[in-house]
Amino acid sequence: MMNDSVSIDKPKDFETFWHKTLAQLAQIECDVTSDYQETRDGVEHHRVRFRSWANTEVYGYSLHRNDANKRPLIIYTHGYNGWCETVWSWVQQGFNVFGFDTRGFGQSSLPVHKDGWILTGIESASHSILRGAVCDYLRAAEVAKQLFSDNTDRTLFYGFSFGGAMALMAEALSQSSDMVAAGVPSFGWMQGRRRLVKRGSGDEVNRYIDSHPGAEDRTMRTLSYFDTANFTPMIHSPCLIGLGLEDDVVPAETVRVLAERIAGPAIIREFPVSHSDLSEESLWQNFETEWQQALLSGHFQKT
Repeated sequence: MMNDSVSIDKPKDFETFWHKTLAQLAQIECDVTSDYQETRDGVEHHRVRFRSWANTEVYGYSLHRNDANKRPLIIYTHGYNGWCETVWSWVQQGFNVFGFDTRGFGQSSLPVHKDGWILTGIESASHSILRGAVCDYLRAAEVAKQLFSDNTDRTLFYGFSFGGAMALMAEALSQSSDMVAAGVPSFGWMQGRRRLVKRGSGDEVNRYIDSHPGAEDRTMRTLSYFDTANFTPMIHSPCLIGLGLEDDVVPAETVRVLAERIAGPAIIREFPVSHSDLSEESLWQNFETEWQQALLSGHFQKT
């Protein structure tokens, strides 16, 4: 049940801001290149480049079997300060795969704020790197569907932590996936993150505000345009959401707030920990197994 006591700061021009963003993104040519890399056990690996918000070049990869059979398609990006490694095992499970490095990370390198990626363009929502990051996921989905148009039967938006937030925001704005799987999605309930987060991007924000007296209102207003909890009421596709009961990077409370606001059917799975070095992290394999089975069958099962 939704926690009505939680106040989410939603800008009055939130919808207008994103409508304008999508319209401007649509004016930018994808300019896709797909360069063959290798074939391994009948699976083709391509390096992909495309253009996104502000004509930024974004790099990723695709994996698919060299046949005409239709398969589920996974579209995903990485965690904060990470990059996409080539996940051959997903193809062995029966999927086509499209992964990409969000701007400022991995191969999609850009100059970013010295105190943290999330602070790049923090002065306003219009200039925030998060605006471009969401567009990168939207554009990646557009490119992936174009590349796999003839052999895709359903599509999953997937991500863990930062990637989970991007997957949810992209689905909210595009409503173009058949299902979403997001493990400990970040950026939910920004005001709560300000109080609860001890590490990661939230800590970067807190340290920035602490060292810039008077910047808190402006900073939090910028971040409110990218609060995942403001996007999830627009999601109608089935969602599988995972949270860690103990997590200093993406606290469980912040995940619950965004998950409980999803408009469509949503299942929340709880795990003992996340973003830790503890042995219980291995239990997250159950989460991956669950979304893989759901993608193959076409639906999530409540248990």
